[in-house]
Amino acid sequence: MAQSDISLDQLRNAFLNSPEFVRKYSARSPSAAPAMRSGRAMVHLHIPKTAGSSLTRILAPHFARGSQLPVSDGDLAAFAALSDTERRKASFIFGHLSHGIASLLPQGHDYICVLRRPGTRLLSYYKYLYRTTDHHSQKFVGGQNMSFGTFLEWASDPQNGHLNEVNNGQIRRLAGLKMQRDGASDPQLLLAAVHNIASPDLIFGLTEHFDHFVQRLSAKGLILGAPDMRENMAPSPSNLEDALRELTPDQAALYDAFTGWDEILYNIAEQLYFAQDLSQAKAL
Repeated sequence: MAQSDISLDQLRNAFLNSPEFVRKYSARSPSAAPAMRSGRAMVHLHIPKTAGSSLTRILAPHFARGSQLPVSDGDLAAFAALSDTERRKASFIFGHLSHGIASLLPQGHDYICVLRRPGTRLLSYYKYLYRTTDHHSQKFVGGQNMSFGTFLEWASDPQNGHLNEVNNGQIRRLAGLKMQRDGASDPQLLLAAVHNIASPDLIFGLTEHFDHFVQRLSAKGLILGAPDMRENMAPSPSNLEDALRELTPDQAALYDAFTGWDEILYNIAEQLYFAQDLSQAKAL
């Protein structure tokens, strides 16, 4: 590390967030790892392409390795089949989840997630499928050299398995699986998603302000230090404007339909996020 280009702050954060330091410090400091000490589970609702992998890596060292449990929406039946004792052991649950898994937890909980501007998230999702050779859809997206517009048309077919993710996927995940399965309308999903992100049991950040969010988690005592950890990032910055200029009118209409409700959610979330800073400043 000393011979690399790592900065002093990065070196300090690497030590502060190492499993060894977290383990020793948690045993000595009454302010460390509050979720674990209170018996509450931290549930990371990982919305794809929002820097969720980075957030998982930042949070994970603060929880005992044996109490970390990866779960996705497809695993909920198996998770529900576990005994209360086994589910109570989970202090950190993470994965591509929708809101509502806490109803299966016998202990208290806190949700955490990151939201992203829907247009850049959608483009990033397309690029991820295009380049990720071990994903089952890469042979269709990258293998057939799909343009972004062609991808939108392809993903609009429910049989291809991506419609719920690309079609305002953030309001769907945050509204919860039950509302999705009940066929709730987009306005109903939006209202439920806004209600959930404004609830006291949910902590949310914004991908576009990820470093600020990490600093906030540190200030709240939820993590130690403020690590600079970014995983699974696109190989180059996405240029959404260029991609949108290449869309046909029909493809542009699809894009607007796929992002419109998520855009409303994001704008509300952004206001709520920074209002927290204002309220704290007034309190001081």
